[in-house]
Amino acid sequence: MPTIEFTAGSLPTHLQQQLSAGFESHSEQKQAPPYKKEPLNWTVKNEQGNLIAVLTADLLWDWIYIDELWVDDSCRGTGLGKQLMKKAEEYAAVHSLSGLWLWTQSWQAPKFYQSLGYEEFTRFENFPAGHCRIGLRKSLS
Repeated sequence: MPTIEFTAGSLPTHLQQQLSAGFESHSEQKQAPPYKKEPLNWTVKNEQGNLIAVLTADLLWDWIYIDELWVDDSCRGTGLGKQLMKKAEEYAAVHSLSGLWLWTQSWQAPKFYQSLGYEEFTRFENFPAGHCRIGLRKSLS
Protein backbone atom coordinates (compact mmCIF):
# COMPACT_ATOMS: atom_id res chain seq x y z
CA MET A 1 0.00 0.00 0.00
CA PRO A 2 1.36 3.49 -0.84
CA THR A 3 2.51 5.68 2.02
CA ILE A 4 2.14 9.43 2.39
CA GLU A 5 5.26 11.22 3.55
CA PHE A 6 5.42 14.86 4.67
CA THR A 7 8.50 17.05 4.25
CA ALA A 8 8.96 20.79 4.65
CA GLY A 9 10.97 22.74 2.09
CA SER A 10 11.61 22.13 -1.58
CA LEU A 11 11.22 18.72 -3.18
CA PRO A 12 14.47 16.90 -3.89
CA THR A 13 15.58 17.38 -7.49
CA HIS A 14 14.78 13.82 -8.59
CA LEU A 15 11.21 14.10 -7.25
CA GLN A 16 10.73 17.54 -8.83
CA GLN A 17 11.85 16.05 -12.16
CA GLN A 18 9.32 13.21 -11.82
CA LEU A 19 6.59 15.71 -10.95
CA SER A 20 7.42 17.90 -13.95
CA ALA A 21 7.46 14.89 -16.26
CA GLY A 22 4.07 13.79 -14.91
CA PHE A 23 2.54 17.22 -15.53
CA GLU A 24 4.06 17.39 -19.03
CA SER A 25 2.69 13.95 -19.89
CA HIS A 26 -0.78 14.87 -18.62
CA SER A 27 -0.74 18.14 -20.58
CA GLU A 28 0.26 16.33 -23.78
CA GLN A 29 -2.56 13.81 -23.30
CA LYS A 30 -5.04 16.69 -22.91
CA GLN A 31 -3.50 18.56 -25.89
CA ALA A 32 -2.74 21.58 -23.70
CA PRO A 33 -0.20 24.10 -24.94
CA PRO A 34 3.34 23.22 -23.87
CA TYR A 35 4.23 24.80 -20.53
CA LYS A 36 6.57 27.71 -21.01
CA LYS A 37 8.15 29.52 -18.07
CA GLU A 38 10.96 32.00 -18.55
CA PRO A 39 12.33 34.27 -15.80
CA LEU A 40 12.46 37.98 -16.69
CA ASN A 41 14.17 40.71 -14.65
CA TRP A 42 14.53 44.47 -14.88
CA THR A 43 16.98 46.09 -12.44
CA VAL A 44 17.97 49.67 -11.63
CA LYS A 45 21.29 50.49 -9.97
CA ASN A 46 22.56 53.82 -8.73
CA GLU A 47 25.92 55.40 -9.66
CA GLN A 48 27.65 53.30 -6.98
CA GLY A 49 26.26 50.08 -8.46
CA ASN A 50 23.78 49.47 -5.64
CA LEU A 51 20.40 47.98 -6.48
CA ILE A 52 17.69 50.61 -6.00
CA ALA A 53 14.77 49.01 -7.85
CA VAL A 54 13.87 45.67 -9.38
CA LEU A 55 11.00 43.97 -11.14
CA THR A 56 11.11 40.17 -11.32
CA ALA A 57 8.65 38.28 -13.48
CA ASP A 58 7.98 35.02 -15.24
CA LEU A 59 6.79 34.58 -18.80
CA LEU A 60 4.05 31.95 -18.48
CA TRP A 61 2.62 30.88 -21.83
CA ASP A 62 1.57 34.23 -23.32
CA TRP A 63 1.23 36.21 -20.08
CA ILE A 64 3.80 37.88 -17.84
CA TYR A 65 3.40 37.21 -14.13
CA ILE A 66 4.90 40.10 -12.14
CA ASP A 67 6.40 38.36 -9.12
CA GLU A 68 8.15 41.20 -7.31
CA LEU A 69 8.35 44.96 -7.71
CA TRP A 70 10.60 46.70 -5.21
CA VAL A 71 11.89 50.27 -5.02
CA ASP A 72 14.32 51.37 -2.31
CA ASP A 73 12.78 53.72 0.25
CA SER A 74 15.10 56.53 -0.85
CA CYS A 75 13.73 56.32 -4.40
CA ARG A 76 10.00 55.84 -3.82
CA GLY A 77 7.83 58.46 -5.44
CA THR A 78 10.39 59.13 -8.19
CA GLY A 79 8.59 57.13 -10.89
CA LEU A 80 10.98 54.15 -10.91
CA GLY A 81 8.21 51.66 -10.14
CA LYS A 82 6.09 53.04 -12.96
CA GLN A 83 9.06 52.93 -15.34
CA LEU A 84 9.74 49.30 -14.48
CA MET A 85 6.09 48.36 -15.00
CA LYS A 86 6.13 50.15 -18.37
CA LYS A 87 9.27 48.22 -19.39
CA ALA A 88 7.51 44.93 -18.61
CA GLU A 89 4.44 46.07 -20.57
CA GLU A 90 6.62 47.11 -23.52
CA TYR A 91 8.27 43.68 -23.48
CA ALA A 92 4.83 42.05 -23.50
CA ALA A 93 3.66 44.21 -26.40
CA VAL A 94 6.81 43.64 -28.49
CA HIS A 95 6.45 39.88 -28.00
CA SER A 96 2.69 39.93 -28.78
CA LEU A 97 1.73 38.62 -25.35
CA SER A 98 -1.83 38.70 -24.02
CA GLY A 99 -1.12 40.67 -20.86
CA LEU A 100 0.38 40.90 -17.40
CA TRP A 101 -0.90 39.86 -13.98
CA LEU A 102 0.21 40.01 -10.38
CA TRP A 103 -0.67 39.58 -6.73
CA THR A 104 -0.50 42.43 -4.23
CA GLN A 105 -1.53 42.84 -0.62
CA SER A 106 -3.99 45.46 0.60
CA TRP A 107 -1.16 47.20 2.52
CA GLN A 108 1.08 47.29 -0.54
CA ALA A 109 0.14 49.16 -3.70
CA PRO A 110 -3.18 48.12 -5.28
CA LYS A 111 -4.00 51.74 -6.18
CA PHE A 112 -0.61 52.13 -7.85
CA TYR A 113 -1.30 49.19 -10.16
CA GLN A 114 -4.88 50.32 -10.81
CA SER A 115 -3.54 53.75 -11.83
CA LEU A 116 -1.54 51.92 -14.51
CA GLY A 117 -4.67 50.25 -15.89
CA TYR A 118 -4.60 46.97 -13.96
CA GLU A 119 -8.01 45.56 -13.05
CA GLU A 120 -8.85 43.42 -10.05
CA PHE A 121 -9.84 39.87 -10.98
CA THR A 122 -9.96 38.27 -7.53
CA ARG A 123 -9.65 39.08 -3.86
CA PHE A 124 -8.92 36.84 -0.87
CA GLU A 125 -10.34 38.43 2.27
CA ASN A 126 -8.46 37.99 5.56
CA PHE A 127 -5.27 36.79 3.89
CA PRO A 128 -3.58 37.40 6.25
CA ALA A 129 -6.10 38.25 8.96
CA GLY A 130 -7.33 41.82 8.62
CA HIS A 131 -5.87 42.22 5.12
CA CYS A 132 -6.58 41.12 1.55
CA ARG A 133 -4.57 39.47 -1.20
CA ILE A 134 -5.58 41.01 -4.51
CA GLY A 135 -5.12 39.63 -8.02
CA LEU A 136 -4.73 42.28 -10.73
CA ARG A 137 -4.31 41.95 -14.50
CA LYS A 138 -3.89 44.09 -17.57
CA SER A 139 -4.92 42.69 -20.94
CA LEU A 140 -3.04 43.90 -23.98
CA SER A 141 -5.23 42.27 -26.61
